[in-house]
Amino acid sequence: MREAVAALRRATRVAVVSHRDPDGDTVGAGLGLGLALEAAGKRVSFHCVDPIPEDLRFLEGSARYERGAPTEDTEVVVTVDLGERARANLAFEPRLLINVDHHASNTMFGDINVVDPTSAASGEMVARIVDALGVSWTPAMATAVLTALMTDTGSFQFPNTDARVLELAARMRAAGADVSSITYNVFRNRRFEATRLWGAAFTRIERDLDGQLVWTWIDRADLERSGAREEHVAGLVEQVARTTDNRVAFLFNGIKPGEVRISCRTSPFDPCVDAAALMGTFGGGGHARAAGAIVPGTLESVKARVLDEARGAIRAARAAAVA
Repeated sequence: MREAVAALRRATRVAVVSHRDPDGDTVGAGLGLGLALEAAGKRVSFHCVDPIPEDLRFLEGSARYERGAPTEDTEVVVTVDLGERARANLAFEPRLLINVDHHASNTMFGDINVVDPTSAASGEMVARIVDALGVSWTPAMATAVLTALMTDTGSFQFPNTDARVLELAARMRAAGADVSSITYNVFRNRRFEATRLWGAAFTRIERDLDGQLVWTWIDRADLERSGAREEHVAGLVEQVARTTDNRVAFLFNGIKPGEVRISCRTSPFDPCVDAAALMGTFGGGGHARAAGAIVPGTLESVKARVLDEARGAIRAARAAAVA
């Protein structure tokens, strides 16, 4: 991290890049870092190939995100919360690329890699960088980082919520983070159209292996009938994973023709399956309890392949648990 901090101190123009299909961690961590760099006198731009979701637009600076790539005169590009460079879906060739992330499947694609899989969120990594830069926390920066923490820990309900997360959350609250705005916008406010989309998914939920495997799916027709947008899919898999006895939960998203986006959540209780390893079989990655993949093919064919693999993983975990 020292090398990254030194490079950021030297730079005058920095671009912060968030991943496609942006979530609370990539946006919150990106804004927290970018606003801190501006406070340190840097010229900062923010980039994401996809629009910032409506529930994150309350964050200060979120409207500054550009859909295009950083300009050629950018000295340093910092990617935030990207396990691999392709997740940016943007073309850029900076003089220096800093990779800030917390995914165990990170490919170490940066010139400088600040990667810690033991961190619950990339927001944690950003907080350490901000502290090392010696920048004073503002309420806007603190709100952005706290959003990153709360979204990637499921509002402190996921197993990755450790003492470091709670201590950092307390610091951000003391620095002026707006907990009420985060709670309302991210966790308690859902559009009518999104609720209809989720309802369609819930009506077709299925289970197998004594309820330890649970899944559902959505497609383009669901999106059109509900009037929802693609961003409204976010958070649905967490609800599927709340099913009693569940150990592996899937949401199969067939909205885009020719590919299926898979979201996987697993339980920390026996029989315990590693979500990242399971999704790695299909070219994806993530964390032990939360991972995903994008697989070419039809919804039915991909669903069948993934469910077969999941059944094998659960059976193997069952055998290991009684061994």
